[in-house]
Order: sequence, then C-alpha cells, then structure tokens
Amino acid sequence: MFSNEVEERRPAGFRARLTHQAARRWYPGALIGLVYQISVLAGLWTSDGSLAEKIITTFLLVLVYAGFLALPPLLWWEGERTRMLAIAGYFALTLLLIPSLGEITCWTWVYVACVIGMVVARPVLSTALIVALGAVQLVVFFLAGSFEDYWFIALVTVSIGIMMSAFARQIDALRKLRSAQGEIARLAVIEERSRFSRDMHDVLGHSLTVVTVKSELARRLVPVDPARAEAELADIERLTRSALADLRAAVAGYREMSISTELAAAQASLAAADITAHLPRNGEEVAPDLRELFGWVLREGVTNVIRHSGSRNCWVTVGSDALAIEDDGLGPAPVGSVPAAAAVRGSGLAGLAERARTSGATVEIAAGTRGGTLLTVRRTA
Repeated sequence: MFSNEVEERRPAGFRARLTHQAARRWYPGALIGLVYQISVLAGLWTSDGSLAEKIITTFLLVLVYAGFLALPPLLWWEGERTRMLAIAGYFALTLLLIPSLGEITCWTWVYVACVIGMVVARPVLSTALIVALGAVQLVVFFLAGSFEDYWFIALVTVSIGIMMSAFARQIDALRKLRSAQGEIARLAVIEERSRFSRDMHDVLGHSLTVVTVKSELARRLVPVDPARAEAELADIERLTRSALADLRAAVAGYREMSISTELAAAQASLAAADITAHLPRNGEEVAPDLRELFGWVLREGVTNVIRHSGSRNCWVTVGSDALAIEDDGLGPAPVGSVPAAAAVRGSGLAGLAERARTSGATVEIAAGTRGGTLLTVRRTA
C-alpha cells in the first residue's frame, strides 16, 4: 500500500483507483466510521440557525466525509509530496466549518488523522503529524475555553490515527509478504526447471551414450558372432527400459541416485565401449550425504570418458568425502578444441558443479598422472 505497487499494476485514472480491489476493501470500514456523523447532522438541523447556514455546513460536511472515503484510494499510488499536499488541502477543507461549528469542527480532524495514518508511509512522519494534530486540538479547546469539556477529542484523534497507521502498515506488510510468496514460488519453478534440465541430461545423456555404443558393437557383431550380438541387443532393450523408468521418476521428482548402483552401471558401460574399468567394489565408505552427488558425478564422468577420452582404461577411486575418475586417453585438450569444450564446459559438468555447490563440494578437472583427464569431486565444507 505504502510502497507504490509496481508500475504495471498501477490503476490508470481516478475511476480505476476508486474501484480498485484495495479501495473496495477500504470502503466498508470507512463507512462504519462515518455512522456516528448521523448524530452530528441531526444536531445541526435541530439547532438554531438559518436554513442557508445549515445547507452550507451540511455540504461542507459531506465533502469532508467524501474526502475521508476517497482520499486513501486516490493517494496510495502517489508520491509523498502529492500525499502531503492532499492532506494539507483536506485539513484546510475542515477549517471552513469553524464559522458554523466552532470548536466542534475538531471532531472532523479525526478523519484527517485517519487519512494521515492510511497514506503517509514513514512511521515517524505519520506519528508526528497525528500527534501535532492532537496538540492543535488541545490549543483550540484551551483558547475557546472548552478544554475541560472537549480535551478527550484530542485523545480520540491521536489514538485512532495511530491505530489506523499501524493497521495500514500491517496491510502493507501482508501485501509484501504475498509478493514475496509469489517470488518464492517463481524461483521454485525456476529451480525445478533447472533440476529437471540436469536430470534429463544426466539420465538421457548417459543412457543414450551407452545405447549408442552397444548398438555399434551389436552391428559389428551380427556377421561374426550373432549370439553375442543378440545379447547386446537384449542389453540395449534393458537399458532403454531402465532409462524410461528413470525418465518417469525424474518427472515425478522421486528418482534417487546410488553410488553403488552407478559403479555397477559404469562397469557395464565401460566394458561395452571396450574400456577396461578399474573400479572399487562398492561405495559404502562414502559419507551418506554425498552418495547421491557422487553417483551423479560418476555417471557423468564415465559418460564423458566413453564419449570424448579415446582411452583404453578408466580408474575410479572413492573415499568418504572424495571421488576421482581418471583415464589414459587424450587428456584435457586446449581451449577451443571439440573434446575439451564438450568435456569441460558441457552442460552436464556445469550441472554437476551446481549439484556440488549445494552439497558443500567442488568439481575439478585437470590432467591426470596417466596422461588422460582427472575429474575430482570433494567436500569443501
């Protein structure tokens, strides 16, 4: 309410502001605040005085009431300077009632205090204006000689004004909270899209690579070893079914990664690519909170070895807080060459880096001691 809603949501024109949803929520409570004015009007029309004076006073009172209803919706989307000028004009309007109502005019300043509370954004300024208004009321009552009869009006003005100010700030905090909730929901969607993108790359990239390698192997084996070719085709069918199950699980967001399972899958994938695998028997020594991350790194690292390394051997070592994948292939190529660009800057390893950061780990790529590439992930925190 106070902080000027974003430009695209700002109502265009007075009519749009007066019919805005926030304005419609304001009117019922404001109308209730005007109910007691019925007694004021009744007292005016039963008092002594000319008809013309009663009509003019009633007209001015109606303007005061209308200002109380309309000013907050009209000013919520304005700057502070415009708000202050409008409040000053509204206060000046009430002063026109002094010739006919005298010190009773101070009752209308309760509405001025309410408008201040509802439209002045800064708490200190709002409170200062409301308290100053109450002080002016006390001065008026003192000068008019009616201090003992009407001093409580100042107390009513200040208390209601500050109450409205606090109420307005509560509404503004609620609006900001809803806006923050919307932003959180938007960021959650972005994060879920990022997760889904990484999962799709990790699931389909690895599975399709293995299927491609096995398909090429089966094609070569058909004329020389039909039985083994048939076994490879059956393995391809199993892999595609497994990939489909992983894909469905990724969509549902329930797929879990296991380092031990990935070690077994890596053994089969490397064998299908004619790469000798040197792997540990299992990943039980890995810290439980790192097993899923290490599983993803192992899958992506082995996939890159099969795709890009041109190696004959692949070594995987695991520890409680570290995993290393090394090959004896071409090694990290200079920046700009196809293998290095694909292996080092690919979306798969970028996704792994994101996963690692969320788990307090880092992913590093360097030249290995065996002439190939060394991919390492380790806990840093």
